[in-house]
Amino acid sequence: MKQLKSLPGLLIALATLSGCAINMGVPVKDPVQSTVAYNNNGAAPQPVGLAVEDARDGKNKEQLLTGRIPMNLTYQDKPFNAVNWIADQTAREMSARGLPVTVAQAGGAGTKLSFKRISIENHRASGFSPFVTFTSLRADIDTPQGVQHVAAYVKRGKVPVWSFDEVIDPTYNAPLDVLTKELAAKLNQQLFKQSVSDDQVKVLIDKVNRDIALDTVWLDVYQLGFSNNQLAVPELVKLSSHESEYVRLAALSSLGILKATAQMPFLVGRYESQTGIWQDRAMALKAIGDMGTSESRAYLEKQMERFKTGEDNESRWTREIISLYL
Repeated sequence: MKQLKSLPGLLIALATLSGCAINMGVPVKDPVQSTVAYNNNGAAPQPVGLAVEDARDGKNKEQLLTGRIPMNLTYQDKPFNAVNWIADQTAREMSARGLPVTVAQAGGAGTKLSFKRISIENHRASGFSPFVTFTSLRADIDTPQGVQHVAAYVKRGKVPVWSFDEVIDPTYNAPLDVLTKELAAKLNQQLFKQSVSDDQVKVLIDKVNRDIALDTVWLDVYQLGFSNNQLAVPELVKLSSHESEYVRLAALSSLGILKATAQMPFLVGRYESQTGIWQDRAMALKAIGDMGTSESRAYLEKQMERFKTGEDNESRWTREIISLYL
């Protein structure tokens, strides 16, 4: 009996020694909205009200957070409602870019946005390795062309130095920020088809090159992907080989967000490369999924077959990415 009573204390001690936290509170912050508006191409866009539906299965509804370390997300001192928060923040982001988007009241009419999956998984190999999160969503949006699938996937990591609190912003708030911006960019593609101007894209490319040594530059790289302007593609191809992991991942992901279908052979080459780390291959695969073509779908089906029985982390995480698109 003594052994059983001491087990919780032992687990807490082991977690502390490994730099982990048990059910640590994670206060979610509002994202910083983008400041560059999309061009309306001479015609004012028609207002859109998003009729939001939580269509996640029971397991996903009950367990938004998964992984090695139990964490507890809150927003404004209340339990975090992922569907409402993402819908609200996505609408705010689109509005900040000049798109007239609101969230319809519960039960109200509007353009249906159905959330199929929202997930945040954490992982840490040891107390000396980065604390990593994989933040993802899959949703369906009703459009004049029919129901369209949209997905987002963000990988981030941080090694805590002084306190485990240091991981909260880099591995939870930053990915949620990017997640809402990626969803906003993809909804723009489906509903408005507006782009950031060529001049603004050039300004952003100059900023990325000027600030390339800064830890936050990866966020500006993502902004190139959110621009919906193909002018950004050559710069993103170049940045996808940068020495900074998160610059590379943002660039690879952005090629998919822009649906740069001409880069499909390049992305396949990056995914199938025997060099580099899994994250690079994973984000190249995510970009292939974003292309949304029959060729990209066939390629994902082939990879799902390849990894369908693997129980190692790479196989499992790869299946998770592919399932966002199939």
